[in-house]
Amino acid sequence: MMPESIELIVERDQIQRVVRLESDTILVGRGQDCQLRLEDPLASRQHCRIERLDGDIFVVDLDSANGTWMNGEKVDRQVWGSGEAVRIGSTKLFLGEEAGRALSATESTLVRQVPPERRRLQTFLGMAQTLEREDKVERMVPAIIDAAISLSQAERGFVFLIEKKQTTLAMGRNFARESVPSPEAKVSQTLLDRAVRADEPLLIRDAASDGDFAGVASISDLGLRSLLAVPLRFAGEVVGLLVVDHRLQGHAFDQDSIDLLSGLASVAGASLGAAADRRLVSSLRRRTSQLQSQLGRRVQAQQAELAGLKGLSSSRFTGLIGNSPVMQDLEARMERILESDVPVLVLGESGTGKELVARGLHFNGPRADQAFVVVNCGALPDTLLESELFGHAKGAFTGATRDRAGRFEEASGGTLFLDEVGEMSEAMQARLLRVLQEGEIRRLGSDELRKVDVRVIAATNVDLAEEVEAGRFREDLYYRLRVVQLDCPPLRVREGDVRLLTEHFLDVEAVEQGRLRRELSDEAAELLDGAAWPGNVRQLRNEVRRLTLMGEGPILAEEVAPEVRDHSAIASRADDDSLPLPERVAALETRAIQAALDQHRGNRSQAAKSLGISRFALLRKLEKYELADDDKES
Repeated sequence: MMPESIELIVERDQIQRVVRLESDTILVGRGQDCQLRLEDPLASRQHCRIERLDGDIFVVDLDSANGTWMNGEKVDRQVWGSGEAVRIGSTKLFLGEEAGRALSATESTLVRQVPPERRRLQTFLGMAQTLEREDKVERMVPAIIDAAISLSQAERGFVFLIEKKQTTLAMGRNFARESVPSPEAKVSQTLLDRAVRADEPLLIRDAASDGDFAGVASISDLGLRSLLAVPLRFAGEVVGLLVVDHRLQGHAFDQDSIDLLSGLASVAGASLGAAADRRLVSSLRRRTSQLQSQLGRRVQAQQAELAGLKGLSSSRFTGLIGNSPVMQDLEARMERILESDVPVLVLGESGTGKELVARGLHFNGPRADQAFVVVNCGALPDTLLESELFGHAKGAFTGATRDRAGRFEEASGGTLFLDEVGEMSEAMQARLLRVLQEGEIRRLGSDELRKVDVRVIAATNVDLAEEVEAGRFREDLYYRLRVVQLDCPPLRVREGDVRLLTEHFLDVEAVEQGRLRRELSDEAAELLDGAAWPGNVRQLRNEVRRLTLMGEGPILAEEVAPEVRDHSAIASRADDDSLPLPERVAALETRAIQAALDQHRGNRSQAAKSLGISRFALLRKLEKYELADDDKES
C-alpha cells in the first residue's frame, strides 16, 4: 500500500512551487540523495528530515550548519502544524492543504508568482505600525532592521545612531532575527565615515574588487562582499545610518534595493528623530557617557597596577592577556618568528585564542599593512570552500554570474588564516598542498594560473599527527603547514591569568551591554580561578557576559554558574593537603575525567584515549565516582 502523499509549498525569492511526495520520510537539503532538493547556498547537503508518525508531521534537524527554524526559533525536532513556516536559509516551507491536490505527478512544476508589491507594502505597513506603537528606541530599531533585511534580501542589517560624530546606539540583527553581538565591530569604520559624509546611499557591489575599497584592511578582515548604507535623516540632519550587507554574495543589492531602503530610511529617520526629541535617545547618551567616564577612571586606576605585572604591559600582541609562564613562553616564540614568512600551525583546544595568535603574528610582522584574511575550513562544503579559497570564473556553476577572486588572491601580499584546517576533505587537502608548493592558484572553471604571495597560518583543535597516522590527513600537507608549531595553552594551566582576564572582560562587557561595571567579590574570584574551564577563554568570556547581564552590584559566589562551581569544588579537594590520600586521589581522577569528557564533548572513547586508559576502565570510574555524562560516540 502506497503511503499517503505529503504536500509542501516551497518558497524562495518570492517564487512558490507546490511539491507532493509519496513517502512518510522526506530528506531535505542540497544533496543529490535528497527527495526534496533545495537550490539554496545556506542549506546543508542533508539539512533536515520530514517525518510522518501517528498522524503528526515532524521536522528533524540533521546537525545542519545554519539550523532549521520554526516560528523564529531554531528547532531540533518539532511537530509541524498547518500554517507554520519552516525556514532553511532563505527558503520557506509550508504544509500544503488544498493547493495542488489535483496534481497527479510526484513533484509538481507549478510555479506561482507572489506579487512583490504586496509583500513590500505589508513589510512597510508592519514596520510603520511598530514605530507608531513603540516609544523606546531599543524596540523601534529591531523592526527597522527586520524590514530592511526583508526588502533587500540581505544577510544582516545594522542601525547606528550618531550625534556629534559619536555613536550613541549600535544594533545588529541577521536574517534569522538573531542579535548580532558587538555590531560596531562588524562594519568597517572607514565605510561608516564615508556613508555619513555622503549625500546619497553608499553601495558596494563587491568589496573584493571595488576600486575605492579593495585592499582596505578593515574591510578585508571582515570578509564583506556586498554592502548598502543609507543615511537616516531628521529635520535635514543625519541622525544615523541604516546598513545591510551580505558576506557570501557579491552584487547582492541593486537600484531597486536602494530605492526601497531610501524610502524605509525616510520613515525610520522621522520616527527615531521624534523619539530623540522626547529625550529618550538623550537619556541613553547620558548613561553611555557616565559609563565611559566610570570606565575611564577605572582603567586609569588599574594601569599602574597592571604595569607592574611582569610580561603583561610589554606584550606587543593585542588581545593576548596573561602573565603565566606558559603565556610568556608562547609570546616569546611568537617574537622569534615575527619577521619570517614561514607557515605556522597553531594548535590548541577550542576557545584558547588561536585566531588572536594568528592576528598577532600578522599585525606585528612585515605584512601588517597588507590584508589579513580568515577562512573557516570546517564551515563550508567542498564546492563552496574551493570557490571561497581559489575564486571562480563566470559560468563555473549555477549563480556564478561574474568572475570572482578567491581568498588566496585577496590575501596576496598578506596573511591567510585557515581555521579548522583539520576538517578539510582529502580532495581539498590535495588542492591546498599544490597551492602551497607552487605558489599559484587556478580559479574554479578557469585554466589560467595566477601567482599569489601569501603567508599561511593554519589552526586546528584536533591532533593532526594522530589524523596523519589514521590516514585522514595528508602527511605531506601536515609538514608543509607545520614549519613552526605554536601551542595555545588551555586556561586551566595558565596560573593567575583567570583573574586578569575576568577583570578585562568585566570592563569590556560593561561598555558593550551599556551597563554599570560589576565588581568581583573575593569568593567569586576564588571560584572562577579554581574552575577547570573546558571551554577555555571563550567559556570565561561568556560567563562574565552572563554575570554582567543578569545582575547588578558585586558579583557573589552563588551567582557563578553551577557547572563552574562544581569544577571549582573538585579542584579545591584535589589541592587540599589536609584531606586523606584516597580522597585527594579520587578528586584528582574526577577532575581529570571531567576535563577529558568536556574536551571531547562527551565522547568516552576519545576521552579514555587521552587519559591513557581503556574505555572499559573509564566506564568503571564513571560508575565509581557517580559521574553522569552523555555518551557521544562518533
